Amino acid sequence: MRISYEQEMKLCKALLHTQGMNAADAELLGLSVAHSDFTGIYSHGLSRFANYLKRFDNGAMKANADITITTDTGSTVAFDCDNGCGVIAMSRVYEQMVDRAHKYGIVIATGRRASNIGCGSFFAHRAAKDNLIAMFCCNTVRCVAPYGGADSLLGTNPIVVAAPAGKELPLILDISTTITAMGKIQAAAREGKPIPAGWALDADGKPTTDSQAAKTVVPIAGPKGYGLAVMVEMFSALLAQASFGAGVGFPNKGEPENTGFAMIIIDVEKFMPIEQFKATTDEYIRSIKSSRKAEGVNEIYLPGELEFKKYEEYMKTGYEVSEALGAELAGYAVQFGAVPEGTGFEDFVNGL
Repeated sequence: MRISYEQEMKLCKALLHTQGMNAADAELLGLSVAHSDFTGIYSHGLSRFANYLKRFDNGAMKANADITITTDTGSTVAFDCDNGCGVIAMSRVYEQMVDRAHKYGIVIATGRRASNIGCGSFFAHRAAKDNLIAMFCCNTVRCVAPYGGADSLLGTNPIVVAAPAGKELPLILDISTTITAMGKIQAAAREGKPIPAGWALDADGKPTTDSQAAKTVVPIAGPKGYGLAVMVEMFSALLAQASFGAGVGFPNKGEPENTGFAMIIIDVEKFMPIEQFKATTDEYIRSIKSSRKAEGVNEIYLPGELEFKKYEEYMKTGYEVSEALGAELAGYAVQFGAVPEGTGFEDFVNGL
Protein backbone atom coordinates (compact mmCIF):
# COMPACT_ATOMS: atom_id res chain seq x y z
CA MET A 1 0.00 0.00 0.00
CA ARG A 2 1.24 3.49 -0.85
CA ILE A 3 0.81 6.10 1.86
CA SER A 4 1.29 9.85 1.84
CA TYR A 5 3.67 11.80 4.06
CA GLU A 6 0.68 13.03 6.07
CA GLN A 7 -0.66 9.50 6.52
CA GLU A 8 2.72 8.29 7.78
CA MET A 9 2.83 11.13 10.29
CA LYS A 10 -0.69 10.31 11.53
CA LEU A 11 0.18 6.62 11.79
CA CYS A 12 3.28 7.32 13.88
CA LYS A 13 1.51 9.72 16.21
CA ALA A 14 -1.44 7.38 16.69
CA LEU A 15 0.79 4.48 17.71
CA LEU A 16 3.02 6.65 19.91
CA HIS A 17 -0.08 7.94 21.67
CA THR A 18 -0.77 4.36 22.79
CA GLN A 19 2.63 4.39 24.51
CA GLY A 20 1.84 7.59 26.39
CA MET A 21 4.39 9.74 24.56
CA ASN A 22 3.75 13.48 24.82
CA ALA A 23 2.45 15.19 21.67
CA ALA A 24 5.57 17.28 20.97
CA ASP A 25 7.91 14.29 21.09
CA ALA A 26 5.50 12.15 19.06
CA GLU A 27 5.46 14.85 16.37
CA LEU A 28 9.26 14.97 16.39
CA LEU A 29 9.71 11.21 16.15
CA GLY A 30 7.09 11.06 13.40
CA LEU A 31 8.99 13.70 11.42
CA SER A 32 12.19 11.67 11.67
CA VAL A 33 10.50 8.44 10.58
CA ALA A 34 8.69 10.08 7.65
CA HIS A 35 11.87 11.91 6.62
CA SER A 36 13.66 8.56 6.48
CA ASP A 37 11.13 6.81 4.28
CA PHE A 38 10.47 9.75 1.99
CA THR A 39 14.17 10.32 1.34
CA GLY A 40 14.62 6.64 0.50
CA ILE A 41 16.39 5.65 3.73
CA TYR A 42 13.87 2.89 4.42
CA SER A 43 16.05 1.20 7.04
CA HIS A 44 15.25 3.99 9.50
CA GLY A 45 11.64 4.73 8.56
CA LEU A 46 8.60 2.65 9.47
CA SER A 47 10.80 -0.45 9.45
CA ARG A 48 12.82 0.99 12.36
CA PHE A 49 9.69 2.53 13.90
CA ALA A 50 8.33 -1.00 14.40
CA ASN A 51 11.43 -1.72 16.49
CA TYR A 52 10.86 1.42 18.53
CA LEU A 53 7.35 0.23 19.38
CA LYS A 54 8.76 -3.09 20.61
CA ARG A 55 11.25 -1.25 22.78
CA PHE A 56 8.71 1.09 24.32
CA ASP A 57 6.52 -1.91 25.05
CA ASN A 58 9.26 -4.12 26.56
CA GLY A 59 10.76 -1.32 28.65
CA ALA A 60 14.08 -0.98 26.83
CA MET A 61 13.23 2.66 25.97
CA LYS A 62 11.21 5.21 27.91
CA ALA A 63 8.51 7.03 25.97
CA ASN A 64 8.94 10.13 28.14
CA ALA A 65 12.53 10.37 29.32
CA ASP A 66 14.01 13.14 31.46
CA ILE A 67 17.06 14.51 29.62
CA THR A 68 19.42 16.26 32.03
CA ILE A 69 22.78 18.04 31.94
CA THR A 70 25.54 16.36 33.93
CA THR A 71 28.49 18.61 33.01
CA ASP A 72 28.39 22.14 31.57
CA THR A 73 31.31 24.43 30.73
CA GLY A 74 29.36 26.58 28.31
CA SER A 75 30.86 25.33 25.07
CA THR A 76 31.02 21.67 26.14
CA VAL A 77 27.98 19.95 27.62
CA ALA A 78 27.37 16.35 28.67
CA PHE A 79 23.81 15.02 28.83
CA ASP A 80 22.16 12.01 30.42
CA CYS A 81 19.31 10.81 28.18
CA ASP A 82 17.56 8.60 30.75
CA ASN A 83 17.25 5.60 28.40
CA GLY A 84 14.79 7.44 26.19
CA CYS A 85 14.39 7.42 22.44
CA GLY A 86 17.65 8.45 20.78
CA VAL A 87 15.89 10.41 18.03
CA ILE A 88 14.25 12.64 20.61
CA ALA A 89 17.35 12.89 22.78
CA MET A 90 19.60 13.93 19.88
CA SER A 91 17.01 16.48 18.74
CA ARG A 92 16.51 18.06 22.15
CA VAL A 93 20.25 18.24 22.78
CA TYR A 94 20.80 19.85 19.38
CA GLU A 95 18.12 22.44 20.14
CA GLN A 96 19.85 23.36 23.39
CA MET A 97 23.23 23.71 21.69
CA VAL A 98 22.27 26.05 18.82
CA ASP A 99 22.29 29.26 20.90
CA ARG A 100 25.55 28.17 22.51
CA ALA A 101 27.08 27.70 19.04
CA HIS A 102 26.16 31.29 18.17
CA LYS A 103 27.71 32.47 21.44
CA TYR A 104 30.94 30.44 21.46
CA GLY A 105 31.46 29.73 17.75
CA ILE A 106 31.93 26.00 18.25
CA VAL A 107 30.32 23.67 20.77
CA ILE A 108 30.53 19.98 21.57
CA ALA A 109 27.80 17.95 23.26
CA THR A 110 27.63 14.30 24.27
CA GLY A 111 24.78 12.08 25.39
CA ARG A 112 24.88 8.87 27.42
CA ARG A 113 22.15 6.36 28.30
CA ALA A 114 20.72 6.95 24.84
CA SER A 115 19.47 4.60 22.11
CA ASN A 116 19.17 4.42 18.33
CA ILE A 117 19.17 7.95 16.87
CA GLY A 118 17.30 7.00 13.70
CA CYS A 119 18.12 8.67 10.40
CA GLY A 120 21.19 10.88 10.78
CA SER A 121 20.35 13.11 7.83
CA PHE A 122 17.25 14.28 9.73
CA PHE A 123 19.54 16.17 12.11
CA ALA A 124 21.88 17.24 9.33
CA HIS A 125 19.03 18.93 7.46
CA ARG A 126 18.07 20.82 10.62
CA ALA A 127 21.62 22.10 11.05
CA ALA A 128 21.95 23.15 7.41
CA LYS A 129 18.64 25.04 7.59
CA ASP A 130 19.99 26.78 10.70
CA ASN A 131 23.07 27.89 8.68
CA LEU A 132 25.37 25.77 10.82
CA ILE A 133 28.08 23.26 10.04
CA ALA A 134 27.58 20.17 12.16
CA MET A 135 28.92 16.69 12.76
CA PHE A 136 26.91 13.99 14.54
CA CYS A 137 27.94 10.45 15.43
CA CYS A 138 26.79 7.62 17.68
CA ASN A 139 27.58 4.07 18.62
CA THR A 140 24.98 1.35 18.20
CA VAL A 141 24.13 -2.16 19.32
CA ARG A 142 27.12 -4.36 18.54
CA CYS A 143 27.00 -6.15 15.21
CA VAL A 144 30.51 -5.62 13.78
CA ALA A 145 33.66 -7.58 14.59
CA PRO A 146 37.03 -5.80 14.89
CA TYR A 147 39.14 -6.19 11.77
CA GLY A 148 40.63 -9.66 12.08
CA GLY A 149 38.34 -10.54 15.00
CA ALA A 150 35.48 -13.04 15.32
CA ASP A 151 33.20 -11.46 17.95
CA SER A 152 30.81 -8.55 17.42
CA LEU A 153 32.04 -5.69 19.60
CA LEU A 154 31.32 -2.56 17.52
CA GLY A 155 28.18 -1.01 16.11
CA THR A 156 27.51 0.32 12.62
CA ASN A 157 28.53 3.67 14.17
CA PRO A 158 27.31 6.28 11.66
CA ILE A 159 28.96 9.60 10.86
CA VAL A 160 26.78 12.53 9.78
CA VAL A 161 28.01 15.90 8.48
CA ALA A 162 26.05 18.95 7.32
CA ALA A 163 26.98 22.23 5.65
CA PRO A 164 24.62 24.92 4.31
CA ALA A 165 24.62 26.15 0.74
CA GLY A 166 22.95 29.06 -1.03
CA LYS A 167 21.08 28.34 -4.26
CA GLU A 168 22.43 24.79 -4.39
CA LEU A 169 21.36 21.92 -2.16
CA PRO A 170 23.14 21.70 1.21
CA LEU A 171 25.95 19.20 1.64
CA ILE A 172 24.58 16.27 3.65
CA LEU A 173 26.66 13.19 4.44
CA ASP A 174 25.02 10.34 6.36
CA ILE A 175 26.96 7.07 6.31
CA SER A 176 27.47 4.09 8.54
CA THR A 177 30.99 2.79 8.97
CA THR A 178 29.76 -0.52 7.55
CA ILE A 179 28.86 -1.62 4.02
CA THR A 180 25.20 -1.21 4.91
CA ALA A 181 22.97 -0.34 7.85
CA MET A 182 21.84 -3.23 10.03
CA GLY A 183 18.31 -1.89 9.49
CA LYS A 184 18.47 -2.88 5.82
CA ILE A 185 19.36 -6.44 6.78
CA GLN A 186 16.52 -6.46 9.32
CA ALA A 187 14.12 -5.16 6.67
CA ALA A 188 15.19 -7.94 4.28
CA ALA A 189 14.73 -10.53 7.02
CA ARG A 190 11.20 -9.26 7.66
CA GLU A 191 10.38 -9.77 3.98
CA GLY A 192 12.17 -13.12 3.76
CA LYS A 193 14.48 -11.73 1.09
CA PRO A 194 18.22 -12.35 0.57
CA ILE A 195 20.84 -9.63 0.94
CA PRO A 196 23.62 -8.78 -1.53
CA ALA A 197 26.90 -10.66 -1.27
CA GLY A 198 29.52 -8.79 0.74
CA TRP A 199 27.13 -7.24 3.24
CA ALA A 200 27.34 -9.64 6.17
CA LEU A 201 28.81 -12.72 7.82
CA ASP A 202 26.97 -15.54 9.58
CA ALA A 203 27.53 -16.81 13.13
CA ASP A 204 30.59 -18.74 11.96
CA GLY A 205 32.16 -15.67 10.36
CA LYS A 206 31.42 -16.86 6.83
CA PRO A 207 29.97 -14.60 4.10
CA THR A 208 26.21 -15.00 3.72
CA THR A 209 23.36 -13.69 1.58
CA ASP A 210 20.76 -15.11 3.98
CA SER A 211 19.26 -12.14 5.83
CA GLN A 212 18.02 -14.44 8.60
CA ALA A 213 21.50 -15.87 9.14
CA ALA A 214 23.38 -12.55 9.00
CA LYS A 215 24.99 -11.79 12.37
CA THR A 216 27.90 -9.47 11.60
CA VAL A 217 27.94 -6.52 9.21
CA VAL A 218 31.09 -5.94 7.15
CA PRO A 219 32.97 -2.61 7.65
CA ILE A 220 33.46 -0.29 4.69
CA ALA A 221 36.93 -0.64 3.14
CA GLY A 222 38.01 -3.27 5.66
CA PRO A 223 40.49 -1.84 8.21
CA LYS A 224 39.61 1.76 7.26
CA GLY A 225 35.94 1.35 8.13
CA TYR A 226 36.93 -0.50 11.28
CA GLY A 227 39.23 2.38 12.24
CA LEU A 228 36.45 4.92 11.69
CA ALA A 229 34.07 2.83 13.81
CA VAL A 230 36.58 2.78 16.67
CA MET A 231 37.00 6.56 16.55
CA VAL A 232 33.24 7.10 16.46
CA GLU A 233 33.03 5.09 19.68
CA MET A 234 35.79 7.24 21.16
CA PHE A 235 33.54 10.29 20.72
CA SER A 236 30.13 8.75 21.34
CA ALA A 237 30.89 6.13 23.98
CA LEU A 238 34.19 6.88 25.75
CA LEU A 239 33.84 10.68 25.82
CA ALA A 240 30.09 10.47 26.40
CA GLN A 241 30.54 7.93 29.23
CA ALA A 242 28.18 5.52 27.49
CA SER A 243 28.50 1.75 27.17
CA PHE A 244 30.58 0.02 24.52
CA GLY A 245 31.26 -3.53 23.38
CA ALA A 246 29.65 -6.19 25.55
CA GLY A 247 28.29 -3.47 27.83
CA VAL A 248 25.73 -2.34 25.23
CA GLY A 249 22.29 -3.82 25.90
CA PHE A 250 20.07 -5.65 23.42
CA PRO A 251 16.82 -3.63 23.32
CA ASN A 252 14.80 -6.38 21.63
CA LYS A 253 15.42 -8.38 24.81
CA GLY A 254 14.16 -5.51 26.96
CA GLU A 255 17.64 -4.26 27.85
CA PRO A 256 18.37 -0.50 27.66
CA GLU A 257 21.11 0.11 25.09
CA ASN A 258 22.99 2.78 27.06
CA THR A 259 24.62 3.80 23.80
CA GLY A 260 25.87 7.35 23.32
CA PHE A 261 26.24 10.13 20.80
CA ALA A 262 28.29 13.24 20.18
CA MET A 263 27.82 16.38 18.12
CA ILE A 264 30.05 19.26 17.08
CA ILE A 265 28.29 22.43 15.91
CA ILE A 266 30.07 25.35 14.23
CA ASP A 267 28.70 28.85 13.67
CA VAL A 268 29.98 29.87 10.23
CA GLU A 269 29.45 33.55 11.08
CA LYS A 270 32.40 33.35 13.47
CA PHE A 271 34.63 32.73 10.43
CA MET A 272 32.97 34.80 7.70
CA PRO A 273 29.56 36.20 6.73
CA ILE A 274 27.18 33.31 6.16
CA GLU A 275 26.25 34.52 2.67
CA GLN A 276 29.92 34.47 1.69
CA PHE A 277 30.27 30.89 2.86
CA LYS A 278 27.09 29.80 1.09
CA ALA A 279 28.19 31.47 -2.15
CA THR A 280 31.57 29.73 -1.94
CA THR A 281 29.86 26.42 -1.23
CA ASP A 282 27.64 26.95 -4.28
CA GLU A 283 30.72 27.61 -6.39
CA TYR A 284 32.37 24.47 -5.04
CA ILE A 285 29.30 22.35 -5.75
CA ARG A 286 28.99 23.67 -9.30
CA SER A 287 32.66 22.97 -9.98
CA ILE A 288 32.04 19.31 -9.16
CA LYS A 289 28.68 19.07 -10.94
CA SER A 290 30.11 20.56 -14.13
CA SER A 291 33.31 18.50 -14.14
CA ARG A 292 34.02 15.94 -16.86
CA LYS A 293 31.99 12.75 -16.48
CA ALA A 294 33.24 9.21 -16.91
CA GLU A 295 31.91 7.23 -19.85
CA GLY A 296 28.30 6.17 -19.32
CA VAL A 297 27.67 8.62 -16.47
CA ASN A 298 24.85 11.12 -16.96
CA GLU A 299 25.24 13.17 -13.79
CA ILE A 300 27.68 13.63 -10.91
CA TYR A 301 25.97 13.81 -7.53
CA LEU A 302 27.00 15.50 -4.28
CA PRO A 303 26.45 13.86 -0.88
CA GLY A 304 22.74 13.97 0.00
CA GLU A 305 21.57 14.91 -3.49
CA LEU A 306 20.04 11.54 -4.35
CA GLU A 307 17.96 11.69 -1.17
CA PHE A 308 16.56 15.07 -2.25
CA LYS A 309 15.54 13.56 -5.58
CA LYS A 310 13.92 10.60 -3.86
CA TYR A 311 11.99 12.98 -1.59
CA GLU A 312 10.59 14.85 -4.58
CA GLU A 313 9.55 11.54 -6.15
CA TYR A 314 7.89 10.06 -3.06
CA MET A 315 6.05 13.26 -2.20
CA LYS A 316 4.30 12.84 -5.56
CA THR A 317 3.81 9.08 -5.59
CA GLY A 318 3.61 8.23 -1.89
CA TYR A 319 5.75 5.67 -0.08
CA GLU A 320 5.16 1.95 -0.60
CA VAL A 321 4.74 0.00 2.65
CA SER A 322 5.34 -3.71 2.15
CA GLU A 323 2.69 -6.24 3.06
CA ALA A 324 4.84 -7.75 5.81
CA LEU A 325 5.67 -4.39 7.42
CA GLY A 326 2.07 -3.22 7.13
CA ALA A 327 0.85 -6.38 8.84
CA GLU A 328 3.36 -5.91 11.66
CA LEU A 329 2.31 -2.29 12.23
CA ALA A 330 -1.38 -3.21 12.11
CA GLY A 331 -0.66 -5.93 14.64
CA TYR A 332 0.81 -3.36 17.02
CA ALA A 333 -2.19 -1.09 16.47
CA VAL A 334 -4.45 -3.96 17.57
CA GLN A 335 -2.16 -5.03 20.43
CA PHE A 336 -1.98 -1.51 21.85
CA GLY A 337 -5.70 -0.84 21.51
CA ALA A 338 -5.58 1.72 18.70
CA VAL A 339 -7.96 -0.32 16.51
CA PRO A 340 -10.28 -3.32 17.00
CA GLU A 341 -9.14 -6.92 16.58
CA GLY A 342 -8.91 -7.97 12.95
CA THR A 343 -8.19 -4.50 11.55
CA GLY A 344 -5.75 -4.63 8.63
CA PHE A 345 -3.12 -2.08 7.71
CA GLU A 346 -5.13 -0.39 4.97
CA ASP A 347 -8.17 0.06 7.19
CA PHE A 348 -5.95 1.31 10.01
CA VAL A 349 -4.33 3.96 7.80
CA ASN A 350 -7.56 5.02 6.10
CA GLY A 351 -9.22 5.41 9.48
CA LEU A 352 -6.65 7.86 10.82
